Amino acid sequence: MAAIDRKHELRRRLRDNGFKQLEVWLPRATVERIDEIKDQLGAESRNEVLLRLIQGTLGDTRLPADASQLELLMQ
Repeated sequence: MAAIDRKHELRRRLRDNGFKQLEVWLPRATVERIDEIKDQLGAESRNEVLLRLIQGTLGDTRLPADASQLELLMQ
């Protein structure tokens, strides 16, 4: 199976499991930090790191009050 076919199949499976694609553009330093976290966690992808961060933040009963508190969570 060609790489593009595998990519399409993965995306189809994710959609079938209730996931929806979201593209975001981040500062280079943020992506580098996500990569560091990925290595620390032994995660397979940036997607896995972002999903854990988002679920951890949105899963809390208390959300950060403002952007500066959210930024602290990313450090």
